[in-house]
Amino acid sequence: MTRHEELNEFLTNLLSNAISAHKDTKEYEYQKQRREQIEDLLLNELTQDQKHFVDEVLFELGVASERETEIVYRQGMKDSVWLLKNLGVLA
Repeated sequence: MTRHEELNEFLTNLLSNAISAHKDTKEYEYQKQRREQIEDLLLNELTQDQKHFVDEVLFELGVASERETEIVYRQGMKDSVWLLKNLGVLA
């Protein structure tokens, strides 16, 4: 395994831990309730065509948001390492 692959695996583990910790927050619980409300709306208030369209859009937005979060998180970790190296804290 290369250093780059090791770093990616390390960052993936850190991201997984951060997501797990977030799932224990009140904010996550609130977002979960809101998602359930949207699902209820989709099931009961929209036509089948509207439901399909909204499901598709919400899925795409969710995937894009997750990817953006991961990119920002990884860049933050890389920036932190760069800063610590330049401060002489890391070799």
